[in-house]
Amino acid sequence: MENIKKFRLKKFIIIGLVGLLVLFLAWQGFKQPALQGDWQTQLAVPSTAEFIGNQVIVHNVRNFRYGPKEADMQPAYYDKSYDLTQIKQVWYVAEPFNENKFAAHTFLSFEFNNGDFLAITIEARKTKSQTYSVWKGMLRTYPLIYLAADERDVVLLRANLRKDNVYIYPVKFSRAENSKLLLVSMLKKMNDLLVHPNWYNTFWANCTSSIVNHINQLSPGRISMFSWQLWLTASADKLALKNGLLDTNLSLEEARAKYFITEKSLQAGDVLNYSTLIRQ
Repeated sequence: MENIKKFRLKKFIIIGLVGLLVLFLAWQGFKQPALQGDWQTQLAVPSTAEFIGNQVIVHNVRNFRYGPKEADMQPAYYDKSYDLTQIKQVWYVAEPFNENKFAAHTFLSFEFNNGDFLAITIEARKTKSQTYSVWKGMLRTYPLIYLAADERDVVLLRANLRKDNVYIYPVKFSRAENSKLLLVSMLKKMNDLLVHPNWYNTFWANCTSSIVNHINQLSPGRISMFSWQLWLTASADKLALKNGLLDTNLSLEEARAKYFITEKSLQAGDVLNYSTLIRQ
């Protein structure tokens, strides 16, 4: 009799746990990302792109100033027109986090023949009451957002304010038109997310895996979406080098030494030719 009671109790517990799991999965499945919210200041104003032939006008290019601390920010934005046929170089930016040796933020910057630079950073859009969590990022917690930004914002912030190690690698493509196609793909995604919002995900839709999605649109299957470096993103530059996306014949250690820019950024400071100085 005692054994029957124990069996029934275990059965009840298992059924209850399964029921809770089903309810949780249903809640996650029906949960939709918000377009409106009390967003953190740096994530509050979305960027958009307006295509006119080979020209694109990017609205709300973020150009914040910070100091003496990151919280002491002065919001600023500008609109700018870019000629899609005049992309000189694509740059891959990696910022391993000081507080987490396995994770990094990565993004792309596009250099134009006239000396302009346009960075596209893919982020988890957090409200003012939220902080980023790898674990929460596995669930439907943060909407995904693409932001256009000035390098004097997104690069200088990471190198000079956060004092993180920042690396800026030149990207190599097999076809010259891939630079244009990549930027157009990212800008269209930026626009689309404001109409059809998606969730950020630590594994499948983080900053690095999202870039890989765009790369694979140009060369289907080039990089496996199951590559561990897409999740442990501090090693994403190793994956890019392995797949021939970095324009260098150096080893990873040599490339990191050559394309490390934090010290140059600290020396340059917030000047108009910042992007040129950090690459010298």
